Amino acid sequence: MVGLSEHLKHQILSTRTTFMGIGPMSKTVTRVAIELANQYRFPISLIPSRRQVDAASLGGGYVENWTTYDFSRFVRSLDKGGFVLLSRDHSGPWQSGTNSEAKELTFPEAMDEVKQSLADDIANGFNLLHIDPCIGMQKGFSENDVEDMAVELISYCHSMNTQKDIVFEIGTDEQNSSPDEVEISKIRLDRMLHKLDKYKLPKPLFYVLQTGTKVAELRNVGSFDQPLSLKGSLPSTVLLPAILELCESRGVMLKEHNADYLSASALKWHRKFGIHGANVAPEFGVCETKAIEEILIELKMNSELERFMRITLEGGKWGKWLLPDSLVSDNDKFRIAGHYHFSNPEVIEIRCKAQMVGRDKGIDIEARIENAIHNSIDRYLKAFGYGQRND
Repeated sequence: MVGLSEHLKHQILSTRTTFMGIGPMSKTVTRVAIELANQYRFPISLIPSRRQVDAASLGGGYVENWTTYDFSRFVRSLDKGGFVLLSRDHSGPWQSGTNSEAKELTFPEAMDEVKQSLADDIANGFNLLHIDPCIGMQKGFSENDVEDMAVELISYCHSMNTQKDIVFEIGTDEQNSSPDEVEISKIRLDRMLHKLDKYKLPKPLFYVLQTGTKVAELRNVGSFDQPLSLKGSLPSTVLLPAILELCESRGVMLKEHNADYLSASALKWHRKFGIHGANVAPEFGVCETKAIEEILIELKMNSELERFMRITLEGGKWGKWLLPDSLVSDNDKFRIAGHYHFSNPEVIEIRCKAQMVGRDKGIDIEARIENAIHNSIDRYLKAFGYGQRND
């Protein structure tokens, strides 16, 4: 019987499709993503971070206040064709969930916590686990230490994986705006594969390397979509073929993160290059926030829009997305971070009121929002080859 890893690899390579990971930024984004996967009858993955969705014992997450169990049950209830993979994104020590954000965890505490989270993922049917201990380097650990953390976590998951078909994605270096240097990537990848082989652990399906994509504010600031390469770096057109060749020669698939906000031409190059997988997340939360903003303006619900903006600005979640010396407006800060507050009771009340006002005017508010998200996600899926034959 062919396992999930080989089956997914065959589907990606035989159709030359860039497999898409979609951030479940809200219940609406999640539902639309599931509908599109079943429409195209080709797999996608939903990629919640621990901040978005986590074990009940660790406080759950900010998206719909979902626990891992709630999220899994919601997805499985809608995914009638079985085309959606549940994929944990950025699971590693200090990739904090709700309970741990307010305190500084020691290394043993952080490892115990992430193992608890991963055990709940496995128990609730997650298919793909991204093991990412890169924050360890911010805590003073070496690259070698961080790789050992990844091996320990994969070993832990593998020991629990007696009856489930789980595949792994590994990323142990931090995101930057330029593609990785091939020789450095070769050393890191070979070292990681050697360690996994030493302990008879499975080779990852996906290996995360930098392709020149990085999200900040409301745009992609990486080199992938730039007419000229960033200062001090070679263009993606030079490095990506070599990076892909490296991955393929080692039997792993290249996974790109931070593909948000790329142009249509840059997205089409993913399939031409043969990039195996790419993740997009914040853009879809921004899309939903903008749709709500436009509707509130159209319905002349100015006080409700101001209240939603105040909640978002006071929440401060926009701060992590700003460039140094940023000059973005409060309006853009709202668009960047509005999705963090969709589960706030006041925001839910605002949205329900908009539905009632819209209904009186013959406007289906939720259909408008869903359509905006549908178009945003579908832009990627079409460029990545969903619904197309290998050409």
